[in-house]
Amino acid sequence: TNAQSPAKYWVQFKDKSGTPYAIDRPQEFLSPRAIELREKHHIAIQENDLPVNPAYVRQVLALDSSMRLFTRSKWLNGITIYCEKDSILNEILQLPFVAYAERTIPMKEPEGDAMEPYRFDAAAPVVLSEMEGLLDQNELDYGNTKEQIQLNNAHWLHRMGFHGERMQLMILDGGFINADTLHYFQKLRDDNRLLGVRNLVTADENPFRKHTHGTMVLSCIASYVPGELVGTAPMVQVFLCQTEDSRSENKIEEDNWVAGVELADSLGCQMLNSSLGYIKFDDSTQVRVYADMNGEKSRAAQAATIAASKGMLICNAAGNSGDEAWKYMGSPADARDILTVGAVDVQGTKAPFSSFGPTADGRVKPDACAVGYATYLASVRGKSIRSFGTSFASPVLCGMVACLWQAFPDKSNYEIMDAVRQSGNQFAKPDSALGYGIPDFLKAYNILKQPQPASFTVDFDSFEVDENGTVSVEISDPNATFIIKGEKGDIQPKIQKLHFTIDDVESDIVKYVIQFPKADKKKMYELYELEVKCQNETLRYTIGREK
Repeated sequence: TNAQSPAKYWVQFKDKSGTPYAIDRPQEFLSPRAIELREKHHIAIQENDLPVNPAYVRQVLALDSSMRLFTRSKWLNGITIYCEKDSILNEILQLPFVAYAERTIPMKEPEGDAMEPYRFDAAAPVVLSEMEGLLDQNELDYGNTKEQIQLNNAHWLHRMGFHGERMQLMILDGGFINADTLHYFQKLRDDNRLLGVRNLVTADENPFRKHTHGTMVLSCIASYVPGELVGTAPMVQVFLCQTEDSRSENKIEEDNWVAGVELADSLGCQMLNSSLGYIKFDDSTQVRVYADMNGEKSRAAQAATIAASKGMLICNAAGNSGDEAWKYMGSPADARDILTVGAVDVQGTKAPFSSFGPTADGRVKPDACAVGYATYLASVRGKSIRSFGTSFASPVLCGMVACLWQAFPDKSNYEIMDAVRQSGNQFAKPDSALGYGIPDFLKAYNILKQPQPASFTVDFDSFEVDENGTVSVEISDPNATFIIKGEKGDIQPKIQKLHFTIDDVESDIVKYVIQFPKADKKKMYELYELEVKCQNETLRYTIGREK
């Protein structure tokens, strides 16, 4: 008899010929919401959206009686299977339709037969409820999270009424212990915004019963306990999916990750947070080097970039290797067309552990930074605690991005990501430590608000009124005019014009210092609309003023 060596394998197919699925029948493999989002953003259904050919799957499974199907990938055209037979890899590779196969986890013990898969689904449709516990003027009472939200100016999005309503995001993680009972998620559950939970690692185990990491990540986004802990998108709708197997670190987890991202796509999630990354594996035959961090080598990075082409926006933690010999981001943080998130403290100083860029092919990473050093979040025992890791910077940013995209639902994921990068405080001079730096979400909002591009340049120092009651802007037009639209009507502000000289030559750029009216002492904050007219174009900006 054959020696038993239980293991899981990735099996990739050459094609999808003979598949029973068709591009013009997407309802067989995508949800109505997913199809609607594709149509809205003019994203065609393509061959890589078709599920793997079931006939190929059947022929692989017929090779041995111990074989079981785990996950499948449409985009990469492959499956993960479990088998106990020693020589099975050679048999799989001999099948004429198999392009590639490899062992992704050697297992110490045989896996028991999978029982009924665990599923949690929201019991009823989402309730779009009001937020209780607000201070005046719709001001959220953030409690401990105030500073980590204000560092990125995301509180201005909340003030404008964007808290993540109607946005759907998936969190891929290692388990979500007590997320079904903790009071931080009471409002999430009461509104039926916890849409569903799946386990792609051990299908029959309840992800609410093991592992703390995913619960902490979820709390950065979706907590709502006014005066104590408020997440960055407290009204967002969430799916939770376990893809990480904390028992070991193996390539199988990247294939679980791919299956999780494809699940998010088929459900119609616009966004995904992954506070996961893969560098070293327990299997010594699977070695990664820095040259592999090019966005193309790992299957997770490949799938992340395909997900972007399908309209999804992924936030992925950069990694916590910044103070180790490796020092670089892991994968899929190296992927193209995602936001890789580095960690800073509430002062904006880099966390020593936050992994460095660039990618092996020279792309700037991280794409954005948020608070991941002493981040306030929920512990699984029901207390607010401070914790450390790019694992928390990523969801803090992810929730903010959900609010931004909510404000501009017709923009593509690429346009939203570009605005976030351009709003970074290091956008003009990115480096390998913080990449494009710390995004300013009031600036990102104003970037997206413009009918691009204007025939002149407009560059604000800040979109917030300073302590002198002024806002400064540099414009390549000496005849710009300004109107402030406040609650009491239109105001033509006092303007100071400063001309620049560079090497004794007068520059084309003029700096305008715009004087705003006296602050209303009764208000916690004010929002103004500033109209800038140049040539025959009118641009409108949203300007904030703190008390």
